[in-house]
Amino acid sequence: MKKSLIALAVAGAFAAPAMADSGNVTLYGQANVSYDMVDNGNITGTQGTRTNKVSSNASRIGLKGSEDLGGGLSAVWQVESTVDIDGDTGAGANTNTLGTRNTFAGLSGKDWGTLVLGRHDTPYKLSTRNLDQFADTIADNRSLMGTGGGVGFDLRTPDTVAYISPNMGGFSAAVAYVAGAEAASLSTQTKGSAWSLAGMYEAGPLYATLAYQANDFGSAGTGLLAGTANTNEKAWKLGASYKMDAFEGDIVYEKTSDDLGAACGGAAGQDCFGHRSWYLAGKYSFGSDAVKLAYTNAGNNNLAGNVVGAGANTGAKQVSIGYDHSFSKRTGFYALYTKLSNDTNAANGLTTAGSTGGTAVLGNDADPSAWSFGLKHSF
Repeated sequence: MKKSLIALAVAGAFAAPAMADSGNVTLYGQANVSYDMVDNGNITGTQGTRTNKVSSNASRIGLKGSEDLGGGLSAVWQVESTVDIDGDTGAGANTNTLGTRNTFAGLSGKDWGTLVLGRHDTPYKLSTRNLDQFADTIADNRSLMGTGGGVGFDLRTPDTVAYISPNMGGFSAAVAYVAGAEAASLSTQTKGSAWSLAGMYEAGPLYATLAYQANDFGSAGTGLLAGTANTNEKAWKLGASYKMDAFEGDIVYEKTSDDLGAACGGAAGQDCFGHRSWYLAGKYSFGSDAVKLAYTNAGNNNLAGNVVGAGANTGAKQVSIGYDHSFSKRTGFYALYTKLSNDTNAANGLTTAGSTGGTAVLGNDADPSAWSFGLKHSF
């Protein structure tokens, strides 16, 4: 079904090819570019706009390698960088600098697992990334999932120490610690940090996962996990995928909570942005082609968006439909349509988590949508 996620995703970046010496290096990457026709929707009294753009969708280039140290132990390393093929220079655009994606060094053993240090996606994020049928496009479900009132949960974090277990009868696990306070300068400052954990099980056509992440915030100016000192946000999720002949079904349920009440006009310690969300998708393959459909639903925030109404009408939903065609094992074409509908007190845009083609947030109750036609080549 989905080859081992821990091997391909959480540890896949770590699974460098076996080599006799570190002088051997593997060059790899992905060019994923699309032509997007985007409408950022309408709000009461204001008409949105339609724009056409060429978008880069998680295009990347990387180097990786390993060295056999003997006794079943290997040194592993990777340097991976985003490449914005469209030359995007807009706000928040990546500048194509080195090591912007998963970049690390570590040790790996067949019997005890892999330990790495550097920049990497959290286990929480990776546990369900392969379940998103529209991952790294403008229809990516991270428009509505993995979000929070602080830094959120679907993260690629610096200052990360991660451990990935070996596969044990279909079971595997990953844990990561993020030291988010490297900019702290005073002993009186609270130092933020994060823990992320995921357990995975895969047997034949079935894949299932349970993940948890806790972000503890430190004093302002102390690093990645900084904001209101001594506050936190947490999330857990369940995910599963099952493949039967030509059909594949995927489902994810997520629940977040926090104590950021003061950030949305509530009392200190109140759950402000906490909410539930769920994702359901299906894919049917025939020959070199496939059709797929996905639905994402985010419930009301506990308080945010409308303090008087205690978060009323702050939910949203997204529907996506797509077609894929494979020219070869490495090259494919895709076409998709996606629409996100905000409730009257919600203002979500189509994500830029995996694509430079996302939409700017127009305002509450907007309904952004997009058509996307793309070409993807892996090497």
